Amino acid sequence: MGRDGEEFEVHAKVEDKKRKFMNGIRPPQYWNFFEDGAQTLKVKHVLRYDADPRKAYVDGRIDKILENLYAIGKDLTHYADMSYNRLAKETFLIFESEFKDFTAKV
Repeated sequence: MGRDGEEFEVHAKVEDKKRKFMNGIRPPQYWNFFEDGAQTLKVKHVLRYDADPRKAYVDGRIDKILENLYAIGKDLTHYADMSYNRLAKETFLIFESEFKDFTAKV
């Protein structure tokens, strides 16, 4: 193994140690939330209009992701109008359908 391989191994061990540390303090099944018990008592997923992932991740990673998403959106609106318009239309149709289902139940 050459010098680059040794450096990679040292770096990999450091990263592995970080993962083990984070797994120890992370709540169990944080992203894969499952509930036991009766279906009527389970918490239903809610799409919150005011959800702000930047508040959950203050390290700036969400800002970078959003920056990239906005850049893609800008490119779509300027260079691929048909694709953007279809994407927007299909997205609105999803929310419209969900709203109709919701109002039908109420």
